[in-house]
Formats: sequence, structure tokens, C-alpha cells
Amino acid sequence: MVRRASVKGSPWHLCVGGFKLKAPYDVESLLGEVTRAVSPHLAQLFDADMVAGWEHLYLATVNAVRAFQSGYNIARSLSMEVLLYVSCRDQIAEAIRLVGVSSETERAALLVLAEDEEECLKAYGRASRLLGEEDDSLLEVDEAKLRRLMELHEISEEEVEAIGGPRAEAVTLLLVERGALIPAMR
Repeated sequence: MVRRASVKGSPWHLCVGGFKLKAPYDVESLLGEVTRAVSPHLAQLFDADMVAGWEHLYLATVNAVRAFQSGYNIARSLSMEVLLYVSCRDQIAEAIRLVGVSSETERAALLVLAEDEEECLKAYGRASRLLGEEDDSLLEVDEAKLRRLMELHEISEEEVEAIGGPRAEAVTLLLVERGALIPAMR
């Protein structure tokens, strides 16, 4: 089931979902097809195994929108800026390598952005038909994903404990916080 939200203080709406990708596929072709399917709106695909839940994507989107509003964006497009914030990196190639889809990706997260909520849903629907079986459980953070994310982003147990609460929520908050610091990296 698609998750929907809007970014307060902006015209942007987003739709997010998880998918088991149809194999085999060519990454460039798939990205091109998804881009065409959502046009004139925006889309980004992520490796769902590298995403800490739909909240991670939502809050990264909020930070990316704010970066564009304040002129601190690194990327030329909002969808690519979201990729940077999700990856907690300021280099596009590194962000793609860490959280983007590759020919080995079996589970993906789809993010669609539009300035109209209904148009966002329609564009999401068009893109989703290209991807395979929708499965939002792929966005959930289990212990294996938690360990993978902690290792990838060098998050220590002490940091997680300092946040308190459920470990998955703590890691998500730490990732969003690190992403929010991207403008300071420049």
C-alpha cells in the first residue's frame, strides 16, 4: 500500500512504496522507463535494503526540499537531492553506489514527487506497474537491515543507546540527522 505525505511549507507531495523487482532488468532502461512514466513529475528508486523505513525517505525529502528552498542544494534535481539525503553523502556517485538500485537489486523503494497529491498518486500508479510486486514490508527495518545500515553509516551501539527507544527508530533518526548535515560538508 502506497504511503503518502506532503512537505509542509512547500507544494510537494510524495508517494512511497516497496517492490520486489522483476528480474532480469537493465538499470538504465528501468530508470528511464520510470522517469517517463511519472513525467512531468519526479521519481527516485532506492535499494530497499539500504532504506530505514518510509520515514527515512519522507524526512530525507523534507530536508532536500528545504535545501532547494534555501539554495543549499547540491544536485540539480530534487529527486537526486533526496538520494543524497537518504545516503547521508554529498557525492552523487557515492550516493548512487550506496543506496541506488543496481542490476543486483531485488528489492526497491519507489519515491514519487509531485506538486499535486492526486497527480502524485497517478504517477506512482504508472511507475508501480513497471516494477513488479508491491511489498511495503521491504521498507521495514529488521535486525539484519539494522546491522547493515549501522555498518554502512558507521553508527555505533553507543549512539543508538543515546537516542533511546526502539533501535530501528533510533537508527532512522541518526540517519536523518546525518543527512541533515550534508550542507555542512561543503
